[in-house]
Amino acid sequence: MNTVELTGTIVPLVTPFAKDESFDKEGMNRLVDYVMREGADGLIATALTGEGPLLTADETKEVWDAVFERAAGRLPIVTTVITSTTRAAIDLCKAAEARGAAAIMLTPVLPELYAGRSHDDVVRFYQDVTSETSLPILLFNYPSLTGIDFVPPLVERLASIPNVLYIKESTGDIRRVHGIQRLLGDRISVVCGAPNVALESLALGCRVWITGVMNVAPKSARQLMKAVQELSDLTLARRIYYRQILPLVDVLAKNLNPTGTIKYGVCARGVDVGVPRRPGHSVGEGDAELMVRLVRDIAQEEARSQGILDAKVLATGFGLRPW
Repeated sequence: MNTVELTGTIVPLVTPFAKDESFDKEGMNRLVDYVMREGADGLIATALTGEGPLLTADETKEVWDAVFERAAGRLPIVTTVITSTTRAAIDLCKAAEARGAAAIMLTPVLPELYAGRSHDDVVRFYQDVTSETSLPILLFNYPSLTGIDFVPPLVERLASIPNVLYIKESTGDIRRVHGIQRLLGDRISVVCGAPNVALESLALGCRVWITGVMNVAPKSARQLMKAVQELSDLTLARRIYYRQILPLVDVLAKNLNPTGTIKYGVCARGVDVGVPRRPGHSVGEGDAELMVRLVRDIAQEEARSQGILDAKVLATGFGLRPW
């Protein structure tokens, strides 16, 4: 099995599209360069933020190829497989392994006409797929997408599968984080997957953070993790969280257009990634003006926070990673 340990901020890249909705490879190159320059610890392609469920299998592989071509060997790259059939999942997992993925974020969309799917169906899905790949598996708990809620007892069953090493907990319920940790200890690593409980999740010991707003503010995300994990400075962490992360979350919560908002925010930072695939859309005029102001304010706060971080590192003498 691949032994690369996932840590830090892993950015779920948006997928840039051209005006005809085809994949924009040059746009992806610009995005990858930007988030790496801003301090990302890893990349994840074709996740929900990357409009993965709206891509064909061939498009998914095309996006992966672009990301690996640009970033392989420089950062760990996680691929995302969101599918409704075991056969399709196995095909994509094999393609991810062939490309050198560090791990696969894997979740089944299991629609059922008459009732919810049983936990046995979910367990069989992961058993069948993991038998065809040696890569570490990152569960993705997003019930409104998949129809499956990875409650702690189900996670306990899935954690008995050797490849299953992580779960991205995206419900926004902080009780899920400590519920899984208390039940399973270090048998599975809980990944923070919701920006509105990020500080709380990091304080509970989550070593990995994956969330869409990192496309807009990858440096802010890295600063928050550094304040919590490397400096244990919750006062500074709250400052970063309240001023640099949650204002973005507020916009997403208000307009119910997360992909359009995130993509516009990235464009406002000078990296053109286009607009969402239809029927998705960009933000309206009011939110566009708000995002431009917000991105400007966050950049200023990032500079201030960096000064504080650098001073604290110098004062404590920590030999931390340069960035």
